[in-house]
Parts: sequence; C-alpha cells; structure tokens
Amino acid sequence: MTTRDIDALVLKNEEYREKDAIVTVLTSQEILRIRARGVQSLQSKNRVICQPYSWVHITIDKKANRFPLLLYGTTKRYYFHILEDLEIQTTCQVLNDLVHLGPIHTSFMNLVNTCWQAFHTHTNGYTYACLCLKEIIHYQGIDPCVDHCVKCERTDHIEALSIKQGGFLCSYCNPSHVGKKSKADLIQIHSLFHVQPTAYASFCELYTLTLSDFIQWASWIGYHLNLKLPSLRFLTSISDEIGIYY
Repeated sequence: MTTRDIDALVLKNEEYREKDAIVTVLTSQEILRIRARGVQSLQSKNRVICQPYSWVHITIDKKANRFPLLLYGTTKRYYFHILEDLEIQTTCQVLNDLVHLGPIHTSFMNLVNTCWQAFHTHTNGYTYACLCLKEIIHYQGIDPCVDHCVKCERTDHIEALSIKQGGFLCSYCNPSHVGKKSKADLIQIHSLFHVQPTAYASFCELYTLTLSDFIQWASWIGYHLNLKLPSLRFLTSISDEIGIYY
C-alpha cells in the first residue's frame, strides 16, 4: 500500500458504480480524481469529506494505473454558504471548471481556498475569484494589453476593453465607442493585471470587483482558449449582468 497524506479542496464528486463516488480535488501539486468507496451511503464515515467546497486533509492509497483510493480524512473547513446562493454557487462552479488551466501549486490552491472562504463569509468573493481568473489568464499566456491601446499603442484616450482585440482600445481605434468604461474601471483592470501575489490582500482592500467583472474575465478565457462553458452560459443567463464587449 502506497499512502499519501494531502490537503485538498474538493471540486466535485460524481456517482460511481452502486455506492461509490469519484471525487475531484485540487492539491498543491495536481488535480486528482479519487475513488471514494461507499460514500453514497448515509452511514459512510467518509461521506462528509467528499462534499464540494470543502477543505480537507485526507489519506489516499495511490496505485499505478488506477484511481487513488480514499482511505480516511477530516474536514478542515466546509464552505456551505456557497451553496445557499445560486449566483455564487454557479460562479464557483465556473471557477472549478477552469482551475485545471491554472498554475497548480500551493499559492494557487491557497488563493482558491481564500476565494471560497470569501464567498462563504460574503467578504469580497468576486474580487478573489477575479484574481484566480487572472492567474489562469497569465499562466495560459493570454493576458490583455492594459498598458496602451492594443491597436495603435497610444497611452492616452483609453476608453474600452475589447475581448476580441485583446486589450484596451483608445477612442480613435474605437470610433463607435462600444464598450466604454469609466476611468475607475480602466484603472482597476490595469491594477488587476499588474498586482503581484504578495499584494493580493491589499488589492482586495482597495478594490471591490463584481459578478460582471468575473463574467468578463471568464468570457475572456473562453474566447481566447476557444472553450464552451455551460456553467458560464448558465451564470450569464441567471444574472442581470449584460454588455460584455467582444
């Protein structure tokens, strides 16, 4: 038996065979799909540690060419309030669908954990969620151009962000003035893509990003990586946020 003790975030669980489940978790090193025996039974001791939006410490038996097997574990924190709000739950589902595209290391796992905690306590969750998306965007090499107009490179008269064009547009390159943003919004976007991870807490004290911002950056990822995300489509349909400029 080859056992490992790991801290993990439970992204989802799926029924497997009659009473088992396949539990997908984010760790500091990888995303794992783990077989949890018998957890569909209400009497299972491991059932509680398989709940999505849980931060857990688990022991697994990792065998070659097979699903790792969940042996036992404990829940360090269960962010159950996420499940009480449909928009927040769907936002976290979109994020869960995208984390495999991010830099899988300890600081990224901790950032996702902090994001869940922020949504659980209703304290600036969308800002942390946008920071998670920013990490994914940067890791995938699809950063927006936020230092000048993406078309003519001028640094003045910046007025819009275009997903299709790949960054900021000035008023001269956006003659129809579609997707205009306020100066404060443009500064916020610039800051989002320049802030260093060590300053994330300070960024979240200074700025409060919204569901609209999250949908914008999730749409950015979807467009530039050619992804179809049913969870994002559903989030957009249930929200009042419109006007994402491509």
